[in-house]
Amino acid sequence: MATQSFGNVHFIGVARIAGEGIVIASYSHNAEIDIGGVKQVLGQPNLNMSAGKHYTFSVGSSGWHLIGDDLNLIYIMICQSSYPQRVAHQCLEELQRNFVNKVGDKATTAKERSLDKTCNQMFRTICVKYDNLSEVDKLAAVSKKVDAVKLVMQENIDIALQNCVKLESIEKAAEELQQQAGVFKRNANELKKKMWWKNIKMKLIIGFIVLAILGIIIGVAVAMSKSK
Repeated sequence: MATQSFGNVHFIGVARIAGEGIVIASYSHNAEIDIGGVKQVLGQPNLNMSAGKHYTFSVGSSGWHLIGDDLNLIYIMICQSSYPQRVAHQCLEELQRNFVNKVGDKATTAKERSLDKTCNQMFRTICVKYDNLSEVDKLAAVSKKVDAVKLVMQENIDIALQNCVKLESIEKAAEELQQQAGVFKRNANELKKKMWWKNIKMKLIIGFIVLAILGIIIGVAVAMSKSK
């Protein structure tokens, strides 16, 4: 199973300052690091390493972190320039402890890159561990959790906004329905009034007709009584 790469750690190695300096063990992690370039940096005349002291500098987009010991060995880590210095120093100290425990005095006489195979798995384990910042740095872990919380909050905000839009649509539909109900009510009242007036007119017309018929009947009855 392939190990996930975070692109933070590029290289770790151990060099011995002997004349021009040699790299006795190294491991490149998901990157191509030119050992010749590493030797060139180690061969600088102004590189005066004191045992136990950390050195940090940048070359392009890469950060270099070094620590020396009493055996004239230099422990090297190359990583992203933004990699936290405190974590890089922690990595170098772990590298130093593990290397001394595994190799011991062999490091003082080892030839160039003669310990690559011996240290390969150990170096790889360290690179994998420190490549994932959230697993080794509490601040990075907290930052990762904060980012996760921010993401959840953003999703919740998006959902809330969507719900607000839906609620506004419902409110708008309710207002339109209420307006339509008001129009319907007004129309119903107007229709009721029209029907009332129509009913009154019909009653008046019927009353007039009844009165007219009664008048005719009375008139005929009166005329017939006189003729007798």
